Amino acid sequence: MLWAWIIFGAVLMLLEILLPGLVVVFLGLGAWVVALALKLGWVEGWMTAGTLWFISSLVLIIGLRGLITRFLPGDTERGSELDEDLDAFGKVVEVVEEVSPENEDGRIRFQGSSWPAVSEDGSIPAGNHAKIIARQNLVWVIEPTEID
Repeated sequence: MLWAWIIFGAVLMLLEILLPGLVVVFLGLGAWVVALALKLGWVEGWMTAGTLWFISSLVLIIGLRGLITRFLPGDTERGSELDEDLDAFGKVVEVVEEVSPENEDGRIRFQGSSWPAVSEDGSIPAGNHAKIIARQNLVWVIEPTEID
């Protein structure tokens, strides 16, 4: 039973490579705590060993995960713009259905899809191009533009 817990712990710790998140490694360490307790004679039987594994793994996850993640942060991308709307502003789009200031039935083609749109500067007929200047919920606000 001792070697089973040692191998089980090693397999769990190796699985951390495939399942990142710094949780499975603590389950493996919990299995090694059980192996140590078995070696010292503190635990006998599968039921007691399983209970000790559950409790020790839980204590390790709660107690050490936050501390370890502070020193070993994951891969994060900082400084990149997260607001997709900011990337859309200024993009030239095709008007699919006539767009006017008072009618939200107009549509534009943007990023391979058709979107509702309104215009701030008069009507823009279908087939023309426009520039995105704002967004109001799901409706893009556009203005006429000339393609060079």
